[in-house]
Amino acid sequence: MKVKKFALMFFLVFFIGLGLSGVALAKDDVGSVVAVRGKAVIDREHKTIEAKVSDGIFINDAISTLEASRVKMLFIDDSVLTLGEKSKMVVKELFYSKVKIGESVFNLVDGKMRAIVGKTNFEVHTPTAVAAARGTAGLFETGIKDGKRYTTIICLEGEFQVSIEGVEGSVTLTPGMMITIFEGDIKLVPVTTPAGETDRLLKGTDIGYELSIPGPAEIKVGPGGAAIQPAGQMGPTGPAGPAWMTGNSQQQPLPKNTTPVNINVNFPGK
Repeated sequence: MKVKKFALMFFLVFFIGLGLSGVALAKDDVGSVVAVRGKAVIDREHKTIEAKVSDGIFINDAISTLEASRVKMLFIDDSVLTLGEKSKMVVKELFYSKVKIGESVFNLVDGKMRAIVGKTNFEVHTPTAVAAARGTAGLFETGIKDGKRYTTIICLEGEFQVSIEGVEGSVTLTPGMMITIFEGDIKLVPVTTPAGETDRLLKGTDIGYELSIPGPAEIKVGPGGAAIQPAGQMGPTGPAGPAWMTGNSQQQPLPKNTTPVNINVNFPGK
């Protein structure tokens, strides 16, 4: 009888251990906060945590910024996302391994976001659109205009495949192109990015300094938002990135309430 009880307890402990191990694996972080300007928060399992540099980011985390605030995040697939002020993004899915191209899905609920896409099949979902890309960069904005939900997507580099959930068909955005989709739209009409729109969203997602990422010293944004790449030079902290990483070709001074972080990120094909 004692032997049976002991065996039962052993198996209970064993299976509970397995269960706890599974929870721990499910809680592995998929990214981290690399820069904060102002104040940002992470909503996780009904708890709100003030975001700080080096904090881990997990699946289903909702990251939000307050007024006059920015937050930059680096994910395990080398994607870099920057949220502008009064913005909210949810990490819905992220799987990546060195032997298999993974999937990453982010929900931009509100506000502005700058994205440098890493090594996964990358998607951004908003209330009115879905944008899929790999190895590219773009700007996103979603909110309410004239009483309707809308999403604006600007392609800076590579391509974005844009669709409306529940509507057949898609369009491809290439550098210098933009699309705005309102709630209830059934047609996708891309246009050349109007003058000033790229700069407006770059400014709205500028954190005041950027990651040190290998690349050409100066890539200016030309008419319509397309990247123009002249001969490379060494920047003050190493090779500087394209203008869409910084919003201009000059290094920005550090705001007093920020913590600088330098991270080298290798992008596929570069």
